[in-house]
Amino acid sequence: MNTPVAPKKIVILGGGISGLTTAFELTSQPGWEKKYDITLYQMGWRVGGKCATARGPNNRIEEHGIHGFLGCYYNALPLMSQCYKALGRKPGEPLATFEEAFHPDSFMLMWEFAGGGLKRWPFTAPTNERLPDDPSSLQTIRQWIVAVIGFVESVLEPEGVSALSPTGLALGAGRLLLRDLQEHIADAQRDILHALPLLDDVAKWLASKFMDLIESNDDLRRLFIIADYLITLVRGTIADNILEKGFDSIDGENFSDWLLRHGASVLTVSSPMALNTVNLSYQYPQGDTARTASMAAGAYLHWTLRSYAYMGAFAWLFEAGTGETVIAPLYIVLQRRGVKFEFFHKVSLLELAADQQSISTIHLGVQATLKNPALGYDALKPVDGLPSWPAGPRYEQLVEGDALRAQDIDLESYWTPWQPVASKTLQAGQDYDQIVFAISIGAIPYLCKDILAVRQDWQTMVAKVTTVQTQTMQLWLNRSTPELGWDIPFKNPTDTVIGATYLNPLDGQVDFTHLLQWESWPATATPKALWYFSGAMAQYEVPPPLTDTDYPRRAHERVKAQCIQYLQAGIGPLLPQATTNAISPPGDPMGLDFSLLQSYDEATAGQGVKRFDQQFWRANIDPSELYVTSPPGSTAARLKAWGSGLANLVLCGDWIYTGLNVGSVEGAVMGGRLASHAVSGLPLLADITGYPAANGSVIN
Repeated sequence: MNTPVAPKKIVILGGGISGLTTAFELTSQPGWEKKYDITLYQMGWRVGGKCATARGPNNRIEEHGIHGFLGCYYNALPLMSQCYKALGRKPGEPLATFEEAFHPDSFMLMWEFAGGGLKRWPFTAPTNERLPDDPSSLQTIRQWIVAVIGFVESVLEPEGVSALSPTGLALGAGRLLLRDLQEHIADAQRDILHALPLLDDVAKWLASKFMDLIESNDDLRRLFIIADYLITLVRGTIADNILEKGFDSIDGENFSDWLLRHGASVLTVSSPMALNTVNLSYQYPQGDTARTASMAAGAYLHWTLRSYAYMGAFAWLFEAGTGETVIAPLYIVLQRRGVKFEFFHKVSLLELAADQQSISTIHLGVQATLKNPALGYDALKPVDGLPSWPAGPRYEQLVEGDALRAQDIDLESYWTPWQPVASKTLQAGQDYDQIVFAISIGAIPYLCKDILAVRQDWQTMVAKVTTVQTQTMQLWLNRSTPELGWDIPFKNPTDTVIGATYLNPLDGQVDFTHLLQWESWPATATPKALWYFSGAMAQYEVPPPLTDTDYPRRAHERVKAQCIQYLQAGIGPLLPQATTNAISPPGDPMGLDFSLLQSYDEATAGQGVKRFDQQFWRANIDPSELYVTSPPGSTAARLKAWGSGLANLVLCGDWIYTGLNVGSVEGAVMGGRLASHAVSGLPLLADITGYPAANGSVIN
């Protein structure tokens, strides 16, 4: 008679996207319950990590920053499609399906500095027939290149240009060159290196048809930049033999040097097209946007090449907040499947075994205890029927709830004055068989001191895979976006303003007015517009000791001051009817008229700049929420999910080696899928789109 084998005890530390993805992948395997017993430990009162969302006054959606999926999220979009199928909401329930929860967006707002000022560059990316949950036609670099060339071809057929005009005839000739190039590369039987002469023909055509016009014609200059930029990406990919050598082979070079080496014009390298990638992923040394961006060429190329080889639309935005659209569905599905969640558990140390080959003990601080442990913690709260994350802990469920509320304690802060009410230790072989470390790399110096003391590869990774602090603000406005001066019509009904090349440091901005439907404002004080801004935050001092509990307040005040200064100096070009001079002339033609800010308590809102006090801003300073960057030379320092060097420790996150190696939800999902592979062998590496083949070369 065979003795039943006890399920393997898996402990996941951290409930960000990567940790949740690991649990989702493991529990998607048939019969997983017999193989695994999974517990996820999370500090504070919510999961989601950098994508966590809360509800503030009037159920305002308050986030860590601007979030959305690009159409090239080949792993994240299918994950969410599978999640919504597993969620099984009934027709008519809020966000019942993937199609109801995500909508396509093809509009990008870029900015050029020309004639001594900022000039808007609106661009609508072409759509395609690929489904957002099916990356099957985009599995290889060769397929990405073909799709990118198709993108350029579509762009070179602008509306309003007669095919028989001199410009139309010139563009038509360019499209014929691109079709020949696309046909050549699409044929897997042909040596892709033989496409280089065809690429040279395209480059010569660009120079001959556009160079004399780029100063005098905005539209043609921008067409030149788009074509020059993307053709340079393709040329460099082929010339550097990336299909065989992989993206890692060029990661010692900075992205701008690589672009110039492969023939991009200085105009193109300095353009918003080239800067979109580094701005979206905060690639500035120490978060200082006054310095030149620095990003490993391979990581840059991988990210950007696939960005224009997308599924359906350039981006897929959320119908509600990130917490409601992405995090809560994953959490609910995992709970139903039987994953155990232990909230209010903060990891303090991973202790090495005596032989230094494994983790013997996990030390945790218990931040709060439940009044009724048998019931577990009820984390979510419905808003208009949509499961949402409240503004803070559900105090009524906690023994320490009154004290936490009275002191306004932030249990997600590493600098909190609140001390654990108890300690807990998890022992290897008793409480866990395998650990999945899904806490971001910024926390490793605090939590993994034992490991860092003895492992050089960990020391190198922490030194070279750098992080930056970020900042964000959200503005609720009492006039609509068109009333504030937005006058560019959208070509698609679901498009909105989204950009990443506006004024630094808050260079990203999005009009998220559609989220207002999920908030609960009084009828007499309902905002008409909602805008998000985000960017990197310069950091030139070592974070203070965790005993300096005033540090979060100082960082909060710093972001507030920077946001106010930003609004006073730069709202005019973006929303020209939002300035003081437009609202109440005569006045400042560049700065925001703060009377436009919708308060949640008009009795205390005040006037002028004081009205900003009732908006939302955030300093993302905690070690676990720092943004992971990709400077030259960092890729080789990233450890793989199975490469911790410790027998019972799997690594997980967008900071490990994912093949993409860029901080993002897509990178985090890839990290989670790789962690699942390390634990169980599934998914297969070949099924993780964008990950190099097992032999080290790129799947092509």
